[in-house]
Amino acid sequence: MAYDETTAKDVFFLVDGSRSMSGKLKSSGMTKIGMVKQGLMGFVTERWPISYFPWPLRIGVTFYRLLGTPGSMQLDVVVPLNPPPATLELYRLDDMQCRGGSPLADAVRYAIGEVAESIRKDRVVKLISDGDNDGRPLKAIEDELKESRVPVDAIELSNSASMELREVSRLTHGRYTRPQSMADFVKAITK
Repeated sequence: MAYDETTAKDVFFLVDGSRSMSGKLKSSGMTKIGMVKQGLMGFVTERWPISYFPWPLRIGVTFYRLLGTPGSMQLDVVVPLNPPPATLELYRLDDMQCRGGSPLADAVRYAIGEVAESIRKDRVVKLISDGDNDGRPLKAIEDELKESRVPVDAIELSNSASMELREVSRLTHGRYTRPQSMADFVKAITK
């Protein structure tokens, strides 16, 4: 039977790597970034190498942050969505440090652009953040979000809910979750 690329899935994890992600969640006692690293490590390793061509699931993991004065967005691609990596270098996930600010709108715009080029029908951006935004306001890309046809599932790791992340998921027809434990987080990234 021939492999059909249009029936496969793309999951692009966009992770906030700003300094606020080093804070702790009151509900679990874990740092936000610690939860992200542990959860993503398990998710990706359980699915490697079946997650790459010609298999039905392709995974990407990219960290974003705002560095410098004036700030510019820095992207750290840990696992490229396309082309798939020849080897899995997940040690890079452990090396990611929280620093700088959070350019939420620009990062979401970048992720949608990465996923929008895929010919796969089932594709999603999983935005993992605490909701901080030190860049331009989300309103600046509101029309792009509505027209993107790429759902953004916002997974918020914070002690109080952010309207920005709810808005991203609403505008893109994605899901919004606010996990309070590692089990909740794993469930959110797996859906």
